Amino acid sequence: MYNEKPFVWILDDEWEQHELELKRYKEAGYETKVTRIHELKDDLLTYGPIADGVVAQVGFPCGEEIISQLENCKVIAVSGVGFNHVDLEAAAERGIYVSNVPDYCMDEVSDHTIAMLLYWMRRLPQFQKEVQKNRSWDPLCITDIRRIRDVTVGLLGFGRIARKVAEKIQVFGAQVIAHDAYVDDSVFKEYGVEAVSLDKLLHESEFLSLHVPLTAETENILNEESFKKLPKNAFIVNTCRGGIINETDLENAIKSGHIGGAALDVLAEEPPNFDHPLIHMDEVLITPHSAYNSIESLQTLRNRTCDIVIEGIKTGGLTKSLNGNKIKEKVER
Repeated sequence: MYNEKPFVWILDDEWEQHELELKRYKEAGYETKVTRIHELKDDLLTYGPIADGVVAQVGFPCGEEIISQLENCKVIAVSGVGFNHVDLEAAAERGIYVSNVPDYCMDEVSDHTIAMLLYWMRRLPQFQKEVQKNRSWDPLCITDIRRIRDVTVGLLGFGRIARKVAEKIQVFGAQVIAHDAYVDDSVFKEYGVEAVSLDKLLHESEFLSLHVPLTAETENILNEESFKKLPKNAFIVNTCRGGIINETDLENAIKSGHIGGAALDVLAEEPPNFDHPLIHMDEVLITPHSAYNSIESLQTLRNRTCDIVIEGIKTGGLTKSLNGNKIKEKVER
């Protein structure tokens, strides 16, 4: 509580403006404070103990150091899809519910993925280079373009966004295969996608799109060994998390000529060192973790984050939580 009102503490070093959220919290009768990373050391001691709800923007570490100071907190709302920046175990130990907004940008990320796939399928950067840099007007300067309906697109992971990608790329006629050990076969059948082993996915994907969370199981899952299994001149698209790919191995695989190119919306370190070799390779398209961006998606994200915080503060819990089961087990013991 702050001034005898519930207090929402917003941890955000990305968004400059918070008018929508501040208005909603004010209407709910809440006090708020936005803390930037450089303010955290001082603000933690002041606001940590009194926060009823915390908003943890993606990219703002919310680990045990912060959570251990949350004496009154009921809910941590992750303003985004990814939640690996929040220590779920530490939150569960303190009885704090954690939730994210997993579906606010499914259309945007799947559209971004499709754009990246088409970018390489039609070899747009190579044609642009021929016209712009080489001053050439030769429509046959590239001889390895395939009809989209004759290529195989592989999806590593088959969650919400990957299913959208499958639907959209199938409109172009592409054959789609996918690997996800946590999805039932009936879901693959529903979307007309062949479920395959990881090994088969790698061997058959001429275009491989990544759609898995960053976990101990998936970190660096695309590495030197994986790249060698892909067909020669395969292309890789990543709109999930940068740590999925061993970036040095990707660089080497492209330089060797085995991998044709990549389109990356995410890198292992963000923001990156701008001397990063991948940034300066003609065979790599990089966007700044912007696949989620649209007017509509950001409004949805902000509003749903507020909904989570308000629900958590009002009820003391959440109907949907990333770590609710752990909290329940702790209480039942």
